[in-house]
Amino acid sequence: MAENKRIYLMRHAKPELPFGGRVYYGRTDYPLSEEGREAASRVGAFLRGRIKFDALYTSGMKRAVETASLVVPEMEGTAVPELREIDLGEWDGRSYDEVRDQFREIYEKRGMKFASTAPPGGETFEELQRRAVPAFEKILAAHESGNILIVAHGGAIWSITARLFGLDLNDMFFFALDYCGISVVEPSCGRMRLVRYNWTPEAERL
Repeated sequence: MAENKRIYLMRHAKPELPFGGRVYYGRTDYPLSEEGREAASRVGAFLRGRIKFDALYTSGMKRAVETASLVVPEMEGTAVPELREIDLGEWDGRSYDEVRDQFREIYEKRGMKFASTAPPGGETFEELQRRAVPAFEKILAAHESGNILIVAHGGAIWSITARLFGLDLNDMFFFALDYCGISVVEPSCGRMRLVRYNWTPEAERL
């Protein structure tokens, strides 16, 4: 029998990005774009009256905090720095083309061993998983029941999802996670059950 507890893992809304969005960004703290703010507001409007959240956590980064404030403006979130996006080191804030041209060797290596290869001065997805998963487990243990909303980042959410369900970190790009996409998980019979993956209000109309 499932426990009366659900965790909503939400990716932040679309940020204001340079290079037409063709940019590596992790620790660079871009704010939301106007499009992103509108999308987050739509999610909040759809959820209002349908789901009452009992706790709110964010990564503490601007794009996650702002998304949370638009989805559940009545709540104040708790920042969990371990849920920040992956550190891309010297690649952060650079365009795809620049990284490919200036870091060709490590760029190609990372393409073959995605999870275990870090950009210069950055971290690997394995390292991201080692900090994000314990933070998630700590949040889980802090609540016996209720609806828990965690607003974080694609890499952090994927690393948690991969650990929960035994997926290969290297397969991240086969499991799309859209801006404002929400994945819902719940404890069930000593394991974790995936209720929804990458859900948005637009999905209700599909």
